[in-house]
Amino acid sequence: METEGKQTETALRESEERFRHIVESLPDAILVRRAGVIVYANSAALKLFRASDADELVGKNYLDLVHPDDRPESIERIRKGLSENWIAPLRQHRVSTLDGQVVQVESWGVPVQYQGQTQLFGILRDITDRKRTEQLLMRSEHEKEMILNSIFENFVYFDPELRIQWANQAAAQSAGKTPADLLGRHCYEIWHQSNEPCQNCPVVKARETGLPQQLETTTPDGRHWIGRGYPVFDDHGKLVGMTELAQDITQRKKAEDALRISEEKYRLLIENQADMVVKLDLQGNFLFVSPSYCEAFGESEQALLGRPFLPMVYEEDREATAEAMKALYHHPHACYLEQRLMTRSGLRWIGWADKALLDEDGQLAAIIGVGRDITERKQAAEALRESEARFRTAFENTAVGMALIALDGAAIEVNTAVAHMLGYTKQELFGGTIRDVMHPDDFEAHRLLFKRLLEGELPYGDSDRRLICKNGVIINTQIWSTIQRDEHGKPLYMVAMVRDVSAQVRAQKEKDQLQSQLLQAQKMEAIGALAGGIAHDFNNILSAIIGFTELSTLSEGAPVEYLQEALRAAHRARDLVKQILSFSRQADEERTPVDVGMIVREVVKFLRASIPATIDLNYRIDDPAGAVFGNSVELHQILMNLATNAVHAIGENPGSIDIEVQGATLTDEDKDGCFDLDTGSYVRLAVRDTGRGIPLEMQERIFDPYFTTKEKGVGTGLGLAVVSGIVKKCNGAVRVESAPGKGAVFKVWLPKVKLTSGRPEKEKVPPCGGSESILFVDDERMLVDIGEKILTRLGYDVVTRTSPIEALELFKANPKRFDIVITDQTMPGMRGDVLAVELMRINPEIPVILCTGYSQQLDQVKAQKKGIKALVMKPLLIDEIDRAIRSVLKSKKEN
Repeated sequence: METEGKQTETALRESEERFRHIVESLPDAILVRRAGVIVYANSAALKLFRASDADELVGKNYLDLVHPDDRPESIERIRKGLSENWIAPLRQHRVSTLDGQVVQVESWGVPVQYQGQTQLFGILRDITDRKRTEQLLMRSEHEKEMILNSIFENFVYFDPELRIQWANQAAAQSAGKTPADLLGRHCYEIWHQSNEPCQNCPVVKARETGLPQQLETTTPDGRHWIGRGYPVFDDHGKLVGMTELAQDITQRKKAEDALRISEEKYRLLIENQADMVVKLDLQGNFLFVSPSYCEAFGESEQALLGRPFLPMVYEEDREATAEAMKALYHHPHACYLEQRLMTRSGLRWIGWADKALLDEDGQLAAIIGVGRDITERKQAAEALRESEARFRTAFENTAVGMALIALDGAAIEVNTAVAHMLGYTKQELFGGTIRDVMHPDDFEAHRLLFKRLLEGELPYGDSDRRLICKNGVIINTQIWSTIQRDEHGKPLYMVAMVRDVSAQVRAQKEKDQLQSQLLQAQKMEAIGALAGGIAHDFNNILSAIIGFTELSTLSEGAPVEYLQEALRAAHRARDLVKQILSFSRQADEERTPVDVGMIVREVVKFLRASIPATIDLNYRIDDPAGAVFGNSVELHQILMNLATNAVHAIGENPGSIDIEVQGATLTDEDKDGCFDLDTGSYVRLAVRDTGRGIPLEMQERIFDPYFTTKEKGVGTGLGLAVVSGIVKKCNGAVRVESAPGKGAVFKVWLPKVKLTSGRPEKEKVPPCGGSESILFVDDERMLVDIGEKILTRLGYDVVTRTSPIEALELFKANPKRFDIVITDQTMPGMRGDVLAVELMRINPEIPVILCTGYSQQLDQVKAQKKGIKALVMKPLLIDEIDRAIRSVLKSKKEN
């Protein structure tokens, strides 16, 4: 018995050992739990829970290893297993490893009786990788479903029995159902309302042939489809299903049908019209030719297609054709050309309207040309040209000016003689009217004569008329005119023959004007002598007024505002003296080449701010007009005086002033009354106004000094006299054209010179003064006093004398005492320039400044030749005399 017991124990141990080996070798984790505590864990369990040996798991409460969110269900399963001997079914949940990681597992439990106790035998399988794979698979399936649902075509997957296993949104929407409604149904039931597959169904053919198939079909609702069927095989090559892609092409079919109808309509239009229509590729080969083109050349369409068009063009016209067609490559991608083609009926003129066809990128893709036979028109035009050529030869070669004038006054035709006479090209005269070139005062007489000719009262008319040339010159002409009529006596146009008689008229005017000029010169000479006589005394008075006033402004507490007004009035008086001397040719200023256009722009800026708003001010400057030899002050005076006169002429009424600057060339034939001018190049300045005008009897007196038509107290009467004096000094001429109620235009002719860069304008700086010793000489006690005060105020040591003789004696006594001498020019006993020469003879290093208000014997150049360092014009201004002193002393120091 004992042996038998031993054997039983041995067998039991061996059985347990085999069981243990089996359990340890299992890939699933095995946990044996008693009263919730782990009493055994196999190797797979140690690996699952990241334990290094069994001691780390044995003794632990199993529920501590279950994820907190999954414990309630685990507790319930354990309860049922122990109380009801319930075998727990397979379950997925999460456990926590000893190192804190969360692992997905499948588990199930079996209650067992061991050593008199109920124990739970639990099996756990790590399914983390499987869950990750399932998630990836689900995501992949979802992405595939999203992709297939995003396409516009219908996509359907069938089993081999043509039952729908999956369909995308587009397929469901085309059937008016949801994807779920389609599952398990046959496609022919849904889309074709049939009980059997469609004939030539691409899905059926794909199932039968194992190859992709395509079919175009129409569903009962009238929609057109293109279906493509594809077989689906498993890894062993067994057919497991089919897929279909179906595209709705209903709109495309409609567009194709519309295009076909449109093409047929245009084909009928092209084939039944007389004009030729061709289509060319970019190499110039025919892509299409209309029947009319084929008929013209006696060729069939098949014979012409693919051939180049250029060899069919007459050889002499090929180069021009190719050049004209270059326009097709840029906007507006069209051109018109005329060429000769050698047709079966001979050489014919064809006019082509070509249009480029552009691709979607805007590049030239082909050319459409529409041609029309214009041979008869070209022949008629040639015959007309030959007839006109015979008439034109006689018309053009006559020395007498001839013109054909339409009944509305427009120029139909003029010959070269007329164009040359007026200074226009013939093209410039075409379309213009007789009113454009005829003097306004003569037009009414012309209109009455034309009326009598038109009514047949006179067979022809002979009249004297003034015509206006392109350059503004007015010429005198004799015009013989008659009316040309058709065979029914209907008036067609007026024929006019024009002869220039300006030379004869000018000769008579010149005789009359010479007498007038002689009288004018005598008056100007007398006025000039008077102006020069009073200038010296007047400037002396102004010197005192300006000097004392300027000093007063520098005094503390002085009424500066009132004194400034007094200075402005004194400066206006000084300008008036300049005007008197200017028109009498007594005042000479530095003259250089001056751009007249620049002066006009400056004056216009000033006038815009000063003239009434009711007057429009306009100017036009021909850029190449050129420059004149003068000075800007004189040109400002000319413009300001002429513009001021224009403003007064317009008055309070609305009006306009137009200033023009043009280059002009005077010849013996077109000097237009400027008899005292030489022929050559001039700058013509014109000031035109819309004022009340000047009566003819006053026009010869308006340039007289103090002559004015303004009311008393308005103006000085010197404005136009100054203009005349300046213009004559510049070797120019001024003339006026005017009539009462028709405004006036003043034209100034000034010799043109080459414009060179002038001297830079000196920057005005405040007086700086000095401490040098100055001898000041003037015979006027008042001027000596003001000179002494001004120079003393500037810091100089001043000694004054009213007698040049006394000044000379003082200087002889001590020639080195003074640094500079300032002397008046006109003094009793000795002129200032003579005194200067005597002083420099005594001390060659002494600089002398000469002051004068007027001198016929001395100017800047003559003063420099005598050794005088500076010439200052009266009335003296503080900044001017100080600037002259500093400049002379600086020059002395440098030398």
